[in-house]
Amino acid sequence: MKQAGLLAGVGLLCSYLLSMIPGAGWVFSLVGLVLFLVGVHKISQLTNQREIFNLFLLPVILGFVGITIASIMVIGAVMRTMMTGGFGIASLGVTTILVMVVSVVLLIISLISYVKAYRLLAQVTNMNIFNTVASLYKWGAILLIVFGVGAILMFAGVIVAMVGFFSMEERSASQWRVHRTVSCLQQHGPYAY
Repeated sequence: MKQAGLLAGVGLLCSYLLSMIPGAGWVFSLVGLVLFLVGVHKISQLTNQREIFNLFLLPVILGFVGITIASIMVIGAVMRTMMTGGFGIASLGVTTILVMVVSVVLLIISLISYVKAYRLLAQVTNMNIFNTVASLYKWGAILLIVFGVGAILMFAGVIVAMVGFFSMEERSASQWRVHRTVSCLQQHGPYAY
């Protein structure tokens, strides 16, 4: 489990902090994303909770879908403007509004998925630090309207998540499953399954 936590933590480090390096940031971001997903996949295998990986994978997929949709819409608006021979402010304005609406919807779905993933990770690993991460993401998303406050809270969530992943303890797969069963019984009673 410790190795999986280290992979996920290094992945977050690369994806969020090292990606700010000019010129090479996109490489660190891509490598970090892969490391994070590999680490989370190992955690989901060790805890026998495939849903953890699925909840972390959904925002990645939605991010790529959003970038693809936005690119196609912008390229289409620019080509339409070039073909008509004029500069179509109305065309670009409608495209901008549609891209923003699609982006906001995908962002909301992604953030809900992240919050659920970190809550489940906290429950399965018995590490309350991941509940803190989920709360920081949730309040950061709510306060995203006030740009600085929401962004700062979400960035703090990433830092706290790194600390959580780096501080994972080594346990065998059977210990995680036993812990999950005991934890579930304590929360929901013997008829939870």
